[in-house]
Amino acid sequence: MIRSGPTVSKKKKHLNHRLKGQQRLALSSSIYLLRETGPTGFLLREEEPENKDFRVFLGNPHVCNCSTFQKKGELCKHICWVLLKRFKLPRNHEYALKLGLMEGEINDLLQGIHQVKVPQKIENDENSHIEEDGYIKQKEIDSDDICSICQEILLEKRLPVTFCRLGCGNNMHIKCMKILANYQDTISNTSMLKCPLCRKEFAPLKLILEEFRNSSKLVAAAEKEQLDKQLGIPCNNCKQFPIEGKCYKCTKCTEYHLCQKCFDSCCHPSHSFTFREKRNQRWKSVEKRPNQVVNIDIKNDVEEQMPHFQEKQG
Repeated sequence: MIRSGPTVSKKKKHLNHRLKGQQRLALSSSIYLLRETGPTGFLLREEEPENKDFRVFLGNPHVCNCSTFQKKGELCKHICWVLLKRFKLPRNHEYALKLGLMEGEINDLLQGIHQVKVPQKIENDENSHIEEDGYIKQKEIDSDDICSICQEILLEKRLPVTFCRLGCGNNMHIKCMKILANYQDTISNTSMLKCPLCRKEFAPLKLILEEFRNSSKLVAAAEKEQLDKQLGIPCNNCKQFPIEGKCYKCTKCTEYHLCQKCFDSCCHPSHSFTFREKRNQRWKSVEKRPNQVVNIDIKNDVEEQMPHFQEKQG
């Protein structure tokens, strides 16, 4: 049910400094979608600084039970997360800047009219997708496939995945399913988890816990790689993967990175960049390029990960 209230949808049409900060927090925080309560209600869990659940309702106005929204009545990072991650709005989209949305605007959001439509694969024979062990065959991961819990692109995040073995075959991060299992409050290892997509049985909890233990070992092994290897980040120009040494990130485009050589050759000159030398360091801004470079450390700098939208190079 769409929440109604004082008409506020005409406000907040400009991306001001405070809202920009909330959007940055939304895109950099570890937030998970535990449950959708109707088309406009969302139960979220934030992992840090402590596990807390928040309820977001989209309407006119939007509502969240977090302290930031309760004190100021303005868009908080949880509302921004729903708009930017769940519904894939660009950060400067008109609907992402308003305190609330009218019924027609909500319908537009639900129908995804702001997104590019991708033809869906038609699968006819369901029995052909059942493996010898009786489980559904795992679906291949496409470039635009996301984890429905954290809303991150699977091939970009590059975390270990599991899949719905008894329903749809879709992939999700193992860590995210572990978080969902904690929310579903399963009582024993033989309990079955519910799939957040098809709502059928996903897999036994025992299997997810075993995968989680094994995946932790894989992540630990990856972390032992030299810190100057930018794990999971390719150069968008020469396709070096992963980038080694200095890594430059466009401040405007989504997930656009360059290696040192391509940056020096003045690829993608129309936008500004940030950079880091090692993957455990904060990003620093590059004031001038390529001959005169001044590095400025950004205090609360957070990686800006816009959802799926990348400006076309002119």
